[in-house]
Amino acid sequence: MGHLGVDELAAVAYAQLCLDLSTLVFMQGFNGGMNSLCSQAFGAKNYHLVGEYTLLTSLLLTVACAPMALLWWNLDRLLLTAGVAEHVAFLEDMLASSYQAQFIVLSTAVFDVLMVIFNCFFAIGLTLVSYVAYMNIYHRYHQQCSWRWDTHFLNKEIVWNLVFVGVPLAAGELLENAQLTVLTLFAAKIGELQLGTHNAMMELFFFATSPLYAVIGGSVTRMGNHLGAGQPPYAIVAARICGVCIATLTVVNSVVIVSTRRHLGRIFSDDPAVTTAFSQVCSLAALAYTVLSFFCYALAVLQAQARPMPLALGMVAGAWLVGVPSAYWMGVHTAHPSLLGLWKGMICGYTVTSLASFYPAFVRPNWQEEADKAVARSHLKEKELASPQESDRLLA
Repeated sequence: MGHLGVDELAAVAYAQLCLDLSTLVFMQGFNGGMNSLCSQAFGAKNYHLVGEYTLLTSLLLTVACAPMALLWWNLDRLLLTAGVAEHVAFLEDMLASSYQAQFIVLSTAVFDVLMVIFNCFFAIGLTLVSYVAYMNIYHRYHQQCSWRWDTHFLNKEIVWNLVFVGVPLAAGELLENAQLTVLTLFAAKIGELQLGTHNAMMELFFFATSPLYAVIGGSVTRMGNHLGAGQPPYAIVAARICGVCIATLTVVNSVVIVSTRRHLGRIFSDDPAVTTAFSQVCSLAALAYTVLSFFCYALAVLQAQARPMPLALGMVAGAWLVGVPSAYWMGVHTAHPSLLGLWKGMICGYTVTSLASFYPAFVRPNWQEEADKAVARSHLKEKELASPQESDRLLA
């Protein structure tokens, strides 16, 4: 979209901002809590508890879809209320009107209706047929039913565990994305060109960070398994492997960003002013990437241990007590507002966040204590699952 113009690049910046703020907060927050708790329960071989955490997370995410839909539907009005330029806020309406004039909306609506019917047939029809066949044919041969859906996953202890881990993670995501929202508005105050450049740099930053989150996800699962099984030495080994992988990816990606800084801007825009500003920010982005690697290690360890509070507190201290004020004074409230000053302030905030989170994860990890807590937490509602027998007709 940046190749169409600066206004289009700015409009994409606001749309991506809304998408990240609403979706990532709930998805990464509660999914992160589920990953931590399910990994520990799986390590403790309490498979029934894994299913209950999964059901509860699915319910919470389904409920969260309602406010997200309202936010997306009224995005243009919210942008105007926030003081965004009118021609940028209504850019999506202009495109929608153009599509309507070309009768693209009608064809899209027809296609959507057909897909609803198609999905109803395969998602509901085939499922219903399979269920009827099971109840009439297989179920009479298989009397041992080890698990069925019920509302027992709403047990207060299970809900409390997920809320205790998921809410601080979601709050941390909310604080981080709210900070990025404020920084985006600061960039918009400097100029639309700076806004587009800032958004493009953040997109590249998130792309470069995605391998780190893959390492974090795998490490949380592995460390959680060992903690739930009461094996802290193995969890320590997994944490060290995680740290080595994060350090390696950080060095490689930082070198690539700095060495190709004069060419990366052309991916997002053909405007020479955008590419020049982009190349200037790349060096700071590499520094921010290095600082963020310490936070990524802390995120993996603390999430695996189900200790989300240091992450949330670090985000409060770094993002809001340091990051936002520093970005404002260094980037906006100066004689010559600049995007470089904005990024310098953001790096100051991420430095505080990384240090505040890294200390409890690396200096005071308390592996044995957290393993004991994980074992106790993972034996909630432990049930004996039915074991298959040779006499079961279903297995014949």
